[in-house]
Amino acid sequence: MDDSAFARLLALKDTMTPWALRAVVTLGVPDLLAGSELGIDELARRTGTVPDALHRALRLLAARGVFTEARPGVFGPTELSRLLESGHPMSLRPWLDLDGAIGRGDRACVHVLEALRTGGPVYERAYGRPVWDDLAADPALAGSFDAAMERRAATLAPAVAAASGRPEHVLDVGGGTGTVLAAVLRAHPGARGTLLDRAPAVTAARAAWGDTAAGRRCAFVTGSFFDALPPGADMALLVNVLHDWADEHAEAILRRCAEAVGAGGRVVVVEGVRDAGGHGLLELDLLLMLVYGGRERGLDEFRELGERAGLELLATEPAGEGLSSLTFSPR
Repeated sequence: MDDSAFARLLALKDTMTPWALRAVVTLGVPDLLAGSELGIDELARRTGTVPDALHRALRLLAARGVFTEARPGVFGPTELSRLLESGHPMSLRPWLDLDGAIGRGDRACVHVLEALRTGGPVYERAYGRPVWDDLAADPALAGSFDAAMERRAATLAPAVAAASGRPEHVLDVGGGTGTVLAAVLRAHPGARGTLLDRAPAVTAARAAWGDTAAGRRCAFVTGSFFDALPPGADMALLVNVLHDWADEHAEAILRRCAEAVGAGGRVVVVEGVRDAGGHGLLELDLLLMLVYGGRERGLDEFRELGERAGLELLATEPAGEGLSSLTFSPR
């Protein structure tokens, strides 16, 4: 047997590293180690865990380079663990916290076999209701979802703003707490905006930046992108929205956007394009099916989806963070 092939398969089957990482992030270990090294007894006391059990998890993660273990049972931070601290501007904590919405979705992936047999999401099997109903029923869970999306939006907002052209009125459809829209409005001081999303996200957006110069040029609207959208915008923006939905739902969203901007308007979709997205996008493609019933799409699939919604794909350009900006126009 080829030893290198065997080693690669062993690495691929690693079960414990991803879950140990999520567990210690949820417990706040990276934050506890941010300032100095700590011994396992003190870490266990502060996290409410059993010292031997926590030691086993941290030993594994130290072997993977997430933490240091300079002396037996004494752990410290690394460049990797800094990215897991709550206060880091690019913190991955919202994506790994098992008590948050994203971690809750990850836990549903244990039902992957059923998803492969049915082709549909398995979140409801794990929690008794579909993901969007689950978020709507739990404000804390919805808040953690919005926080994760806001952190992601902050990294891509400058590139999206730079690629937005010269809009007069931007309708950000499903824009969460409006991080991207705020960046677009700051980049275009003469433009107006409308943010549309669920009530908790819109309320948080208004509180966060409603009193800024950009916020005073923005309408904050609670609504669904499956219903008629506010008219009057010349550009409808969809950032990481369509991939959460199966084709029939994504088509309906695009059709609503086309109706809202009318002839001469633009619908701009910012998402990963599977043809050029690398392995990370392939992993996300599978996760989207399991949790949301959505999918990542290739360029031809976006083009066909737009055509069914009455839109023509005019241009595609990079939008930063491995994403693409696809510009459609109503036909």
